[in-house]
Amino acid sequence: MAADTPIVGDLCSEPDLLYRFENDVELAGLVGEKKNAKIVLLVAVSAKLQSPLNISVGGTSSAGKNYLTGTVARFIPEQDKKILTGMTPKVLMHSKEDEFQHKAVFIAEYEGVAAADYAIRVLQSEREIKWEFVETSKDGIGRKGNSVKGPAAFIQATTRVTLHPENETRLLFLQMDESAQQTRAINMRQAQEAEKKSVACPADLYTKWHELLRSLQQKPVRIPFATQLAEALPERVRSRRDLPKLLGLIEVSAYLHQHRRALDQDGNIVARPEDYYIAKTLFEHCYYTGPESKVGELVKAAKELGKPEVTVFDLMMGTSWCKSKTYAVLGRAEELGNLAQGDRRGCYRLMHDHVESLLNLPAKVRLSADDFHASTAPSPENFHDSTVPRQVDGVS
Repeated sequence: MAADTPIVGDLCSEPDLLYRFENDVELAGLVGEKKNAKIVLLVAVSAKLQSPLNISVGGTSSAGKNYLTGTVARFIPEQDKKILTGMTPKVLMHSKEDEFQHKAVFIAEYEGVAAADYAIRVLQSEREIKWEFVETSKDGIGRKGNSVKGPAAFIQATTRVTLHPENETRLLFLQMDESAQQTRAINMRQAQEAEKKSVACPADLYTKWHELLRSLQQKPVRIPFATQLAEALPERVRSRRDLPKLLGLIEVSAYLHQHRRALDQDGNIVARPEDYYIAKTLFEHCYYTGPESKVGELVKAAKELGKPEVTVFDLMMGTSWCKSKTYAVLGRAEELGNLAQGDRRGCYRLMHDHVESLLNLPAKVRLSADDFHASTAPSPENFHDSTVPRQVDGVS
């Protein structure tokens, strides 16, 4: 049985909405960064789920972090998002009960909400904040309480290379493309705009996406191959936080494509292998750009130097990083035990070069006969994303 959501616009007939989004976000003015844009979109849409995703977009100043998130935010209906440049804990605690509920919260810069860090973490994990405070009135001093309900999806930009460990366990990570080729492409786009030669954004570009997202029904998603993924992940502590993020990406892909997905007899949207392929590609992209991947790069540089002890300058030369980034990653490497203070001041010794970097997700998943035959989803040849394998595995 197909999902009974009313059909709105031509987007509902798209078998691969993320392929369509790649083209539309370029029309909206974004240069490159297509994979990053797709991940930000999925995180924003996940606000409608019971366990939304959260993401941190990293990059140096002028890398375009806020341009990326701001461009994606325009595709989200106004009533489904909040855009913040700063916030104190008291502002969050005194918000209306439903002010953040099922909304995508775009934060222009992490530093602007750093003071509210703890409150945001609680809202992310507990999906509700309960706050008691003392208030003075004409009747005297009295105790009052307030609650702010979630869940909400948080999308933040930051120049920091590492964050509080408690934050990192809750977040997916993206890194902006800071290559020379990307800089050249951005400069050329700006020149075309100055010469009035750039392609104008269609007037109804955002309206179509707003209508689609408003038409989605908040139905639960069933992932019939979740056990296969749990069995395939390595038995290390990190997988406890990785699996929920991977499953979350699968869930939001199926939710976004619900017009093209089947419902089971209990009314759940049934995720398909296409959703796994989307999630796998995007999750691996996040995984290998996160803070721990930077530790791997630093450890590799220290090892290749071949010295008993290395200086920060040595590491800067080996990684081509700036001083602040090198110190930030070095601190994390010390916490993990990869590097330690040497005998000389300002020098570091490589203790071990083991960094948990390999993910090894299965290339494909299987559907049971019941799930396969119940599906009314499109055939895989209509699936356009070139970064994702097109085949759909057979029936087990």
